Amino acid sequence: MSQRTIVVVGASRVGCRFALAANAAGHQVTLVDEHPQALKDLSLDAPYFYGAGLPAALNNTNAIAQTFLDARPELIECSDRGIDVRLSTILWGAFRNGENSIHIGTPKAGLVSRDGNELLEHDILVVSSGVRDFVPSFLGWQLPGVFGAKAGLALLESYGVFEGERVLILGTSDVALRLMRSLRSKQIAIVGVVEPGETVEAGPQAAAWLESERIPVHFGNVIASAIGKVAVEGAQLVTIDGASSEKIACDSIAVAVATLPNVELPAAMGCRMWFSERLASWVPEISIQAETSLDGVFYLASSADDAIVEAMLARISGVARDETRFSFQSGTDASAYIGKWIEPLHRTGGPDVILCQCESVTRREFCDIEPPRYLGKSMRASQTPAIQTDDIEAPRVNQDLVKRMTRVGMGHCQGKRCRDEAAFTLVKRFGVGSADIRPASYRFPLRPLDLPLIADDDETDDIRLNWQMWPYETRNA
Repeated sequence: MSQRTIVVVGASRVGCRFALAANAAGHQVTLVDEHPQALKDLSLDAPYFYGAGLPAALNNTNAIAQTFLDARPELIECSDRGIDVRLSTILWGAFRNGENSIHIGTPKAGLVSRDGNELLEHDILVVSSGVRDFVPSFLGWQLPGVFGAKAGLALLESYGVFEGERVLILGTSDVALRLMRSLRSKQIAIVGVVEPGETVEAGPQAAAWLESERIPVHFGNVIASAIGKVAVEGAQLVTIDGASSEKIACDSIAVAVATLPNVELPAAMGCRMWFSERLASWVPEISIQAETSLDGVFYLASSADDAIVEAMLARISGVARDETRFSFQSGTDASAYIGKWIEPLHRTGGPDVILCQCESVTRREFCDIEPPRYLGKSMRASQTPAIQTDDIEAPRVNQDLVKRMTRVGMGHCQGKRCRDEAAFTLVKRFGVGSADIRPASYRFPLRPLDLPLIADDDETDDIRLNWQMWPYETRNA
């Protein structure tokens, strides 16, 4: 077996497990993870929805780094075994030869850290980027104190800086229960749980735990608004029929409806994708050995087990490839549960709720495909885009087209707050299935970053003086 150079993106538990197995098999492994993040990166809600209420203690980078490592002993093991562990490192792009780029040569991953920028050559790229928060819009969701479940878990378990004292939970999903257990372990009060359905989504055992902990569950309700002027002071709930409402005092609102796979990297690289109803997301199409449609690029889902890890290592080591393709599935139907929230939230909240925080676009403006407000009234006419059709039975709505018309998804968060709800909104608006919404594209860089970090500005004086002649010099070369 020849040694391969492997870059693993994402130091989740499954990512670490694969890195250790690959290292033990004799491969050269680099393990990359963007955590622990700097405060300015956290404030852009990447990869989780932290919201606007981040604790000032995050500025203490040395203490945060130590807390993070203490919470992740598997990273220490990876480092002790000789794996090149790159923490606080952003993988902003991955490049390989293709139809539009034939000069790349050996595949390269673009990395940015506090030490600078690097293009890391590799044979194999393993994407183990985990999941992110799904956060639907409601009045006041921009207030400090509103955050996603994964963000809450990161602050509680990895950073150790959570400051909320009275938390309201939106949702009874698996991730909601995990967040509640973590809050309870820190002796933080949970003032209630909001659930639009009649039962606990995570199942009977979760319902029994909630009852044993005496945590009140407000069945048949959604949130109408977060209450507060400069930070969350409470929440207004409303029944799904809009008939009655109640106020709950709290200083934090955790949105724990669902999590969705982080697929920016494989999507931007051009991996073949398909829509999974159960995951409520487009995901890479993969073989039974977890290889994508691009040779040497693997997708390792957070639900992957040891059998998948062994199958990947077999493929990397040259064992015969099985062409049958599939994708990982979750135990719950994320699309159905998200729909259970979106429908009453939009019906009771109305069309004037801000859907895209970065560009201040409302649900109404998005559904009417209205151009941005800064263009002026004379240029802001509502539109009805033609539905693209490959054939009469398969209408498709292009989310990129709607994004360019309305700017929903074009802000500094790169669509992480709104693109998923926008897709569900288009499903309702045009009466098509989620698989018929052609997804908005991803482009490098995958994370907001300072361009000087990746720009090569060491041009010679000759290049600066004669840049106008480059096209002609290249053509005549």
